[in-house]
Amino acid sequence: MASNLKVIIYLSFFALIPSGICSYFVNFDASNDTLNDPSKIGQLNLEAARGDKVSSNQPDLYIKLGKDDNGTAALHCHRIKGDIRSEYHALAGKTEKDTTYYIGYQFSLAEIEQSLMIWQFKEFEANSHGGANIPLSMEIVNGKLEFQYQSSGNSHRESQWSTEVTADTVYSAGIVINTSTPGWVQFYWNGDLQKFSSTGGHNLTATTFPGRADPKFGAYRGEAVGIDTYIYKIQIGTEQSDIASAADLKK
Repeated sequence: MASNLKVIIYLSFFALIPSGICSYFVNFDASNDTLNDPSKIGQLNLEAARGDKVSSNQPDLYIKLGKDDNGTAALHCHRIKGDIRSEYHALAGKTEKDTTYYIGYQFSLAEIEQSLMIWQFKEFEANSHGGANIPLSMEIVNGKLEFQYQSSGNSHRESQWSTEVTADTVYSAGIVINTSTPGWVQFYWNGDLQKFSSTGGHNLTATTFPGRADPKFGAYRGEAVGIDTYIYKIQIGTEQSDIASAADLKK
């Protein structure tokens, strides 16, 4: 009888632990009613003209749950012409040095606009550390989406990888960042590990954390036209398996 009681207690304890435990910092899925709260991504960052920060969603400048042009559930980032920022800032002030972050990001673009930045690893202490303002980013340049790296405040962002992209097409990116000086980076596109043009290999040695850098998702710059981007999934964790869905990782 005692042994049976121990088994019951043991099973009852593990029944309280959710299945598929993952070490998520962020797990957003617009199509899942239990995971589609955008506030769980982080801080809402809206900016009309440069320097004109907006504290909450407005009719012409917002990020809110909705659907893309194909009727698929998505987090809709919208800006009219002239507005500069419609982003969510994840892990604000929480990223740490000498840590490896796995980031999955599933998105589509209604406009393929020059200088539109749809993801950035934004540095917040660069001025006091001599580091790059945006060490890593994904930006539209000459109609292509580039994965870029900026090594210091005295250098320019340089393309490390690029691909053709089209409007109203769902893409999946996976970004692995080891935060150090130097740290390293890996990049997945639609589930496949990519090679960087500057190294010819899968790893990019980079100054990824000159002071404190956090990931931001949505739409920044490209203000010459109105912008609509759509976010379907964001996953941030400490293991590759944490981003398998958002990054569409191949098994």
